[in-house]
Amino acid sequence: MGACDVPAYLGKYTCANMAEKKERDKEPNKRNRGPALQAVGFASAISTEIAVTVLAGYYCGQFLDRQFGTGPWLMLAGVIAGIAVGIAGIYKALQRFFTERK
Repeated sequence: MGACDVPAYLGKYTCANMAEKKERDKEPNKRNRGPALQAVGFASAISTEIAVTVLAGYYCGQFLDRQFGTGPWLMLAGVIAGIAVGIAGIYKALQRFFTERK
């Protein structure tokens, strides 16, 4: 048998098919991994955005409550402001994400 002779029991496989398969196996399948990694990155960015803005609002409000003696009111206002800022940031990130995909 020569280099391109295929045994009869392999039937549908030819030298061209086998060479093509070897080339595909060498390269990582970027087409399938790209969107998955993008989605994971985007999800982590969203969760980080919410967590950071809410925590920043909480700690700033708590600091101001201690300074002015206003009880939990400025802390609650800081948390609500953090949620609002986080949602606005997520909205902008979603717009950017979907305009890049077009």
